[in-house]
Amino acid sequence: MPKTVLTYCIALLCLLAGQQAKAARSPVDSIYIDSIRNIEYQLEGLSHNIINSPDLQERITSCYYFIQTLKRALMVPHSFDYEFKLLQTVSILKPDDQAFRIFTWNLLLDSGKYMYFGAIQMNRSDSLQLFGLYDSSNSIRNAEFKTVDHRHWIGALYYQIHHYKYKKNKYYLLIGWDGEDDKVNKKVVDILWFDDMGNPQFGAPFFEVNGEYQNRMIFSFSDQAVMLCRYEPKEKAVVYAHMVPPNPMQKGRYEYYLPDGTYDYLEFDKGFWVQKNMFYLGRSKSPHQLRKF
Repeated sequence: MPKTVLTYCIALLCLLAGQQAKAARSPVDSIYIDSIRNIEYQLEGLSHNIINSPDLQERITSCYYFIQTLKRALMVPHSFDYEFKLLQTVSILKPDDQAFRIFTWNLLLDSGKYMYFGAIQMNRSDSLQLFGLYDSSNSIRNAEFKTVDHRHWIGALYYQIHHYKYKKNKYYLLIGWDGEDDKVNKKVVDILWFDDMGNPQFGAPFFEVNGEYQNRMIFSFSDQAVMLCRYEPKEKAVVYAHMVPPNPMQKGRYEYYLPDGTYDYLEFDKGFWVQKNMFYLGRSKSPHQLRKF
């Protein structure tokens, strides 16, 4: 049954969580590269099935074996530096400080919802350390105001990461996509940080929106719409499209939300990402905004 196999997938993620194994680094050896490459071919086929198979049972089974095979690949020495270029349906991001890399991928269920999977591989010179990410989106209420660990992750397919520091602390801004269901999509702007024990935490009350502090930003909009949301390095800001319903009577019904041609942004200020007023492409509401963008 699908639920049984999904349980197996979650059990395998448990094996990833906090996983440590000796994998001492030595000068790069072609044997290691060949070994990882052979495993990558297996991962490529499995990842293709996860996305493209019309049969749910096959998608779930492929996901089960993908997790198992990915763990085996990351156990190989020097795997942190291997790029896995064949995995076109898996997001693999590294911050500029090279402290870790994060893998995320999704599984489409017959209900139209997605289930998300992920793993964080730490960059360690003497051993392998992995953290499995468990998608708990459906069980967490008011996710915008929650800090969660890797076992209670707000699942998303990440497409951008930005590393920054504040008062000697390291933070990683993550921006991702969540195909909520067949009517609504989401964009998620989150913060990843590591606690004193070195364990990953997601979310912190660093987003200031209309005088209120949130742990993350979640935008919901129509499945038929495209929403721009990304960090712009030159501007040092997160720019995102302003989404509204065409009819005021549809407020709160996110399956109708579309971009209205304006853009808001989050500007970093003394440890907080502060929401700034919207501007129009080609004509700004203020000279300050025109100069900035």
